[in-house]
Amino acid sequence: GRAALAGLDRADSIALDPHKWLFQPFECGCLLVRDAAALRAAYAIHPEYMRDTLLEDEETNYCEYGVQLSRSFRALGLWLTLKTFGARAVGQAIDHAFELADHAEALIQDMDGWEVVTPPSMAILTFRFVGASESDFNRRNAGLVRQLRESGVAMVSSTLLGGRYVIRLCPINPRTTREDIEVTLAALDELARAAGA
Repeated sequence: GRAALAGLDRADSIALDPHKWLFQPFECGCLLVRDAAALRAAYAIHPEYMRDTLLEDEETNYCEYGVQLSRSFRALGLWLTLKTFGARAVGQAIDHAFELADHAEALIQDMDGWEVVTPPSMAILTFRFVGASESDFNRRNAGLVRQLRESGVAMVSSTLLGGRYVIRLCPINPRTTREDIEVTLAALDELARAAGA
């Protein structure tokens, strides 16, 4: 995870999606820029009907930093999270997710009939059950995702990579444990075996 962030400090801008890693609701986006004046120059508009909204130079008018003129106060939740838990706790939760993804990869590599398709990257890994025959990999893996969800044991998602249906695991909930990962993978394996795959 950290290696993927090497050189980030040299970026002119960084876009974040706090609803994933910073535990926020949807629609809480974040853009960090090195040169705020350049961002403001790109978005600031001053039509006649907005003359009353022009503020003094030392004040911030957020409509000058993006396409939305009106917006809700979505930043409050992010601020409260960081204020309540602190940056260290948020960082530890992110590290925990990376560790869980690595743990899942190690378990999958030791499971007969399973393969890791993409190793963990930012705590997301994909894998699939390959069993004995390649003829219906996609159908079988789609069935496993559905059956796992219906069992109530756990929820995983899926995607297609190069036409291959793969199971996608993204353990970013800070309450997820190693045992949760083990139970999830054991349940998937049991479902695969029960189907005679």
